[in-house]
Amino acid sequence: MRERSDNQREPLDDLYQVGLCRSCIHARVIRTPRGSTFYLCRLSETDPRFAKYPRLPVVQCKGYAKA
Repeated sequence: MRERSDNQREPLDDLYQVGLCRSCIHARVIRTPRGSTFYLCRLSETDPRFAKYPRLPVVQCKGYAKA
C-alpha cells in the first residue's frame, strides 16, 4: 500500500501484483470477508494443467485470453 496525498490508502498497481490474471477472461476475483483477494482460474475446472488459485504475479500462461 502507498499513501495518497489525501491520506487515503490505495493498492499498489494491480498489474504488478497480479500479472496476467488481472485482465484474463478466465479469472474470477474472490474477495473474503476478512479482506483477502484471490484470483480463481476457471480453466482449472476443466483442465488439470491450470492451478485453481495460481501463485501471483502470473507473468505467462498458456490459457491467457485478454478480457
